[in-house]
Amino acid sequence: MNVGIIGAGPRGVILTSQLLNQFKYNDNQPENLTITIFDPYGIGGRVWRKDQWDGLIMNTPADQITLFTDASVNMTSKVYDGPSLFEWAASSEAQDYLTANGYPSEVKTAASNLDGRDYAPRVLYGAYIRWFFSELMNQCPIESTVTVEKAEVVDLQYNANQRITLKTDDHQYAFDKVVMSLGQQDNYLNDEEQQLATYAQQNKLTYISPTHPGDANLNDIPAGEPVIIRGLGLSFYDYVSELTLGRGGTYMKNDDGSLSYQPTGREPRIIAGSRRGIPYYPKAISEKGYGEQAQPVFLTAANMDQVSVDGKLPFAEFMRLLKLDLDLVYYSLLIRDKFPYKSATDFKDRFINSDNRPAVLAAFGFQEEDIFDWDYIVNPFKDVQVIGTEDYQSVLINWLSRVIPDAEAGSKTGPTSSALELLRDFRPAFRKIIAENRFSNEDYVNKFLDEFGSVISFLSVGAPVLRSEQLSALIRSGLVTILAPGMELKTQNGWYVTASPKRNTDVYKSTAVLEARVPKPDLTITANPLLESLVDNQLARTKTLKVNDQDVGLAAVDVQPDSDQLINKGGAKQPNVYIWGVPLEGLRFATNASPRPGVNDINLQTADKIAASVLGLKTADKVDMN
Repeated sequence: MNVGIIGAGPRGVILTSQLLNQFKYNDNQPENLTITIFDPYGIGGRVWRKDQWDGLIMNTPADQITLFTDASVNMTSKVYDGPSLFEWAASSEAQDYLTANGYPSEVKTAASNLDGRDYAPRVLYGAYIRWFFSELMNQCPIESTVTVEKAEVVDLQYNANQRITLKTDDHQYAFDKVVMSLGQQDNYLNDEEQQLATYAQQNKLTYISPTHPGDANLNDIPAGEPVIIRGLGLSFYDYVSELTLGRGGTYMKNDDGSLSYQPTGREPRIIAGSRRGIPYYPKAISEKGYGEQAQPVFLTAANMDQVSVDGKLPFAEFMRLLKLDLDLVYYSLLIRDKFPYKSATDFKDRFINSDNRPAVLAAFGFQEEDIFDWDYIVNPFKDVQVIGTEDYQSVLINWLSRVIPDAEAGSKTGPTSSALELLRDFRPAFRKIIAENRFSNEDYVNKFLDEFGSVISFLSVGAPVLRSEQLSALIRSGLVTILAPGMELKTQNGWYVTASPKRNTDVYKSTAVLEARVPKPDLTITANPLLESLVDNQLARTKTLKVNDQDVGLAAVDVQPDSDQLINKGGAKQPNVYIWGVPLEGLRFATNASPRPGVNDINLQTADKIAASVLGLKTADKVDMN
């Protein structure tokens, strides 16, 4: 059997692993297995490539990253066990591999000093992926071969014999089965982005459109001059790090534990903002053990069944149950901080079983300032209306000074951070809700995806808390200025101009704009030539749902839900073509997460099931592919 895998990032590599593992232990296969992996960046893919600055870090702790399967994974193949990223980095084998493959001393030092709770450089994760792949090749079954083509697939079609033809710029290949394991792809610019890019060309300015920060060329950003950054999420922290630490700056620890920034004079002055006007919440220091993942107490199947109406879970009830789970964790930990002489266990029992939870809070002595107010968590500055930019910096610094210690306390100790940690732990629950079609289409599209999707990113997928500490120091140093909520960006007289006109009259101008966000997966605007060819050849379509009698696109590629086989424009399943991962975002939830050990990881389950299906073997029951 001849199998093509498109994409050599983590998903493409673990799919290769599962194909080889399934093939090895099923010796009744009728033919040899030949695998060809396509990726212009080679093994590791684009995001984790070797030639990037080692200051760009992951946002998942090193001991929660793996490519190996374990006994927790629901699968048919045998366990292919091995070290997590953290365990591998600490080994002499890792040092030998990094040395033999020409990694710089900084990466080797980062590997040897990596703690399980640390956030590894992205380049180190890329090395782990390539090492994993080399181990696979060392154990490759005799009847199988694996080839890597450093080329981009630009077209997929069926030939006259109904085999699948893949085309690169200069070659053509034929396969029996194809699996697309694509990561984040570029999109065509929208009207506003195109106008800003054209303006840059006309006026000799710098405009960096949405992309991976590691791909952006920041050499043209001049020292001492203002640069506008739009967006305050993960990419914002990457760009800020590149423009400060990446230009030789350093941080010093103050007596009170805060940081001070020591500039080199090579940094620009950063003017940043967004519609929300608040950087993402910091990610707490991990305190979790192997396979540790909190389970819902209130957001359970039984409770959701009880409050469903005509078989559908109202979004308001979903939020009510979710908030109760967050409340339970928050107040249980706050008791330990404020009332150590009271029993957190007793509180949990009473809170879970009470019909009058405000009375339980009052009985335990919680005051108004202790209340976990969801509205203020989501919008900490909801009462801040007209405010000057300089005063807004003080507001931000004060907010950071509150959330940073909580995050530093840890993901099982800091009351607020531990409550928000549930939004990551509950991903399997959210996926199950989506897979079981519990929401009405209207609630799913307008409430869960549009409203809740933005909120959950803001609260739970922020950068490690160290980045928030650094940001506070940069704001205090005057190198970074954050605009008040409601940032607007315009062009004027050969400049880019930005302001938050609903809050103040302060205006800033610059010759450079960085869009601090990666392109969202969206089949309707993708610039990936393969995905475009699938649409042009009517072999793929966007997943749609009926909302108020209108077809609403989810931006995701439509697939057979239980197998990830591609659905063509006419609605027919393509039995020999699979696509999984990031292009399914919207149909699936949090598709960009890396595999995690000990938690029956969805990526590992899906890779095993697709591999079994490709080889014509029985797949595991009850596999969670959502």
